[in-house]
Amino acid sequence: MTISLPFLRPTPHALVRRIRDLPPAPKVLHKLQQLVSSPTATIRQIAEVVQLEPGLAARVVKMAQGTRFGRGVPSASIAEAIQRVGLAGVHELVTYAVAAQLVGRPLRGYGLEAQALWSRAVACAIAASSLAERSDVDRGDAYTAGLMHGIGLLVIDRHATQKEQPRLESVGYPWDFAPAERAWLGFSHAEAGAALLELWGFSAPVIAAVRYQLEPEEADAGDRKLSMVVATARWARSLFCVPEEKIPELPAAHWLEEAGVQIGDFGEWLGTVRRRYQITCGELRLG
Repeated sequence: MTISLPFLRPTPHALVRRIRDLPPAPKVLHKLQQLVSSPTATIRQIAEVVQLEPGLAARVVKMAQGTRFGRGVPSASIAEAIQRVGLAGVHELVTYAVAAQLVGRPLRGYGLEAQALWSRAVACAIAASSLAERSDVDRGDAYTAGLMHGIGLLVIDRHATQKEQPRLESVGYPWDFAPAERAWLGFSHAEAGAALLELWGFSAPVIAAVRYQLEPEEADAGDRKLSMVVATARWARSLFCVPEEKIPELPAAHWLEEAGVQIGDFGEWLGTVRRRYQITCGELRLG
């Protein structure tokens, strides 16, 4: 493994600004988050925002036809799709669709195919939202942070490709690729992802949860619970999506407790997440 000298290493923010072929900022998601949180938002306003990107609009309509959201009944328009799933549901739909757009090609620096990265994002989002239902964490923030928890991999992968860096290997949950990344760059995909989300204008809680997903104890008090949710959700993601790794060791007991699940309820929670993940993966494999 190549280890760079500290004084030659970029910071996460500098690296994000340096990479030229990163996906464009998902402006639709940012606008949608503002609308969904507004008590005066209307379905028409939300439909107008989604329609700003025709490709994204087509994905939302198609997703709304699935059994999870629409029981297989076709939607004639964006407005009808939104009416069917409701404001919270459309936030979930659009978040999935945006994440699918961001994951457009394999990550050669990590040996990850695009579909594998997408599946990891979906699993983490579903697990995080399920934990949010058990606590006072905002469900929308949990979904978004779960889906975006690996976005920093895209940043570092682009840099690794340019530098012809040998493949970065994972050590498994809970550290994933962080040891190899930190040996090379001095920071991990968690910090890189937080820097990118900050550049894109995501909310402060989501940025903090992505930044502290590996070490949630380091988060400030106001961000700690959401960080614990994402850190714990990554365990389910590893169990479902990384079959080549051994079964990950359970998260620390205080991680589980702060994330909203007791050891005695862990099996029930995991079963719920598995069912949701299987249904969602079947419906969101879009061409």
